Amino acid sequence: MSPVPLPHAIDRRILIRARRETVFRYFTDSERWASWWGAGSTIDPRPGGKVFIRHPNAVEAQGEVLEIDPPRSVVWTLGVVGGEPKAMVPSRVRITL
Repeated sequence: MSPVPLPHAIDRRILIRARRETVFRYFTDSERWASWWGAGSTIDPRPGGKVFIRHPNAVEAQGEVLEIDPPRSVVWTLGVVGGEPKAMVPSRVRITL
């Protein structure tokens, strides 16, 4: 099944002076993921795996891993489930290293 087209896109490029494998671990290891997003955040790095983000301001978001190609890319969905703003249309996040 192909993903539903989304009406908007943001393309952001960031230079990180680190090996691709080092950066990729922040998208596949829940401890590193939580150190980046916030305590209690988790990721199950496999297609269908759950993504959970607990921001320090109590806003929570969850989604699902759609694709993973170690150590090149990871794609997941994400939608706000608590706090402010209230639930929104899910988004799709693609990280390409």
